[in-house]
Amino acid sequence: MNKEIAKSWVEALRSGEYTQGKNMLRYRDNYCCLGVLCDLAKVNWESGADGTYRVEGSSIMIPSMILERVGLKWIRARDLAAMNDSGKTFSEIADEIERTMDE
Repeated sequence: MNKEIAKSWVEALRSGEYTQGKNMLRYRDNYCCLGVLCDLAKVNWESGADGTYRVEGSSIMIPSMILERVGLKWIRARDLAAMNDSGKTFSEIADEIERTMDE
């Protein structure tokens, strides 16, 4: 993964600027850890009437174009999303990103 992007992502997760949500990249003002990454990548969020936001038509899966841009492998993204959805805090996820940044 691109180290500069990873550092920015870790900072954003720890900043307190994002409210953590589950099961969706973004729902209203709640973000999955991958939704935070999408936001940092300055994606064009498509808002739905139900409060759900989508990127490239998806509300639950990070688009491959974002993964490629930041150098994040799909399997790693899946593992981080699972941590997020199982109740790990953004701080714990940031620790994991830092620990595995060189992989």
